[in-house]
Amino acid sequence: MTRAILIALVFTLSACRARTKPPPAEEKAAAAATASASSEAVAVSSAPAPSRGTLTAISGGELLRQIRASGAKATIVNAWASWCGPCRREIPMLEAMAENLRHQGVSFVLVSVDEPEERPQAEAFLRDHNVTLQSYIAARPLEPFKTALNPRWPGMLPATFLYDGAAKLRYFLGGPAYESEILPIIEGFLAGKTIDGEANFGLAPGRVER
Repeated sequence: MTRAILIALVFTLSACRARTKPPPAEEKAAAAATASASSEAVAVSSAPAPSRGTLTAISGGELLRQIRASGAKATIVNAWASWCGPCRREIPMLEAMAENLRHQGVSFVLVSVDEPEERPQAEAFLRDHNVTLQSYIAARPLEPFKTALNPRWPGMLPATFLYDGAAKLRYFLGGPAYESEILPIIEGFLAGKTIDGEANFGLAPGRVER
């Protein structure tokens, strides 16, 4: 009786192993699928990252919508051009400010107003100076872009705009500006002070409007 039970158990276990082991055709299919998934993963991981300094066009309305969606407490937008000497000198300063203020919820965005045919020069400047700030080129026509950012902006460069989290313009600096002029405005805004106004340096040296 015992011997019969043992024979039955051995037969049952053999049958279970036979059922759990997939047929050769299924084994080959599973191996092929695994190899394909592995090769796809390698292809994705080895795909080149987007090139730094590549500028995509953005309209004024799109930029304001992006500011609202970003979740930043404040966003500094700087309009510049590759042919503008003061603009080029400001960008390293803005890059350093962005690094120092990022933990306070302040975002920085660069928007080139170069003509479409001048885009390569603007992109080359960003790459050559290792600029990591989020960067775009203003979509054409330019007038609606200027109006969306600030209807009072006549177009001088560089131009710096401070927006709150709702993409409301809180301060405008027209013309070249120093960190010592921009930083107190940002800090005042973060502290809840009334800072709304403009410093229109492009009108005349030393002239400030509020």
